[in-house]
Order: sequence, then C-alpha cells, then structure tokens
Amino acid sequence: MSSDSRGASRHGRAVRSDVRGIAAVDNGGRNAFFVDVAKDVINYLCDVQAVKMNGVRVEMASLPSGEHADGLPRMWSTFPAEKRVVVYRLPIERMTKLHRDDDWHRRNNIESAVIEAIAELVGEDPYDFAPNRYFPHA
Repeated sequence: MSSDSRGASRHGRAVRSDVRGIAAVDNGGRNAFFVDVAKDVINYLCDVQAVKMNGVRVEMASLPSGEHADGLPRMWSTFPAEKRVVVYRLPIERMTKLHRDDDWHRRNNIESAVIEAIAELVGEDPYDFAPNRYFPHA
C-alpha cells in the first residue's frame, strides 16, 4: 500500500486496499464488526458478479470530508474513472434509524450500504447486483 498524501489518513497510514482486503483505520474495537460485514458482502459480490467487480477498489473511512449539496452527510463516494468507492463507517452506522437494534439489523444496514455504493459505481440496480442479499430497510 502506498502512503502518498492522497492515500494516507491523518495518522500517516494508508487507507487503500484491494477489494478483498478493505482497509480500516483500526481493525479492532468498534470498527471490527463493520469491517467484517463489509468484507463478507464484498466477497459475496466478487463471487456473484466477478466480471463487474474486476478492478473495483473499496476503501473505508470514518467520515466524509464534506456534505452533499442538500446538507446531508454522504454514506459513500464513488470515483468511476478510478473504479473506486469509499464507504464511510460513521454515517452508515449512525445516520440510519433501525427499527430493531440487533446484530442482524446492524449487519443488514451495513451490507445494504456497501451493496448500494458498489452498485452505483458499476451502474447496476442493487437488487439485480446482489440477488438474495440486498434487503434495504429490513
């Protein structure tokens, strides 16, 4: 992993990785559940959409550097020219109101966001892109 100024966190660690090895600022504690769920769904997408996932890079950051024009925080950013998507852990975890706060609903929320982000990057409908795995608002 490179540590140039574009790809380094404020702590000097690289934040980039290939699609099967999503990078995390800290791979323990609060981040561990998020990273594990993200890795699982990315591996699933690599299995069911191998051609479309070829060359896609997924990165993780705690927060986006700005907001959408409507003032709402972004949950992910896509960079189609680079085949890269960045998912933001804190907005995904905290901005979604779960009707039941348990592990399954938290997992589903993270999976749905990651699927939506990658589907947006590759120009697919999330329902078609992740058959039998995309269940938003469950």
